[in-house]
Amino acid sequence: MVKCPVCRRENPENTLYCDECGSYLRRGSGKKTALLPFNEMAWMSGEETCGVPGVDVIYPLDLKLTILDSGCEVEVPLTREVNLGRMDPVSGSFPDVDLTDYGGVDKGVSRRHAKVIRRGSEVFIEDLGSFNGTFLNGRRLTPHCVEALESGGELQLSKLALRVSFTE
Repeated sequence: MVKCPVCRRENPENTLYCDECGSYLRRGSGKKTALLPFNEMAWMSGEETCGVPGVDVIYPLDLKLTILDSGCEVEVPLTREVNLGRMDPVSGSFPDVDLTDYGGVDKGVSRRHAKVIRRGSEVFIEDLGSFNGTFLNGRRLTPHCVEALESGGELQLSKLALRVSFTE
């Protein structure tokens, strides 16, 4: 087992990233990534393209999740990534959208279940290796592989069903 240096969770051998917090586990490899220049404030406001080829303007966009069982709605700004899951202060899990109050525990939602990603005008969903799976329009997603997400789609985190929509 490999212990995460950040959250101290035990992970299986040959694991690159911690299942709990996502930290890189292979310390001392000497590998580094060069960051591209990025103007986050301009990107978030949609005032310029931030140097991304083929993208004219990035408009503000909100992610609205409707819990199908109750009709409750959760709306958050969709800038780059929105993490979906359950809050757990003990493990340090604080997702952008906490589904605990919507039956997340009883319906098997993981603490770090999935994330919605925005790239320009396109939106994607990624299962973060959740225990009970993420489903898009009835089809189970492959963990850690992004899939296109469209307004009106049905997202299911384990047994918690959500309707996805985007508003400008």
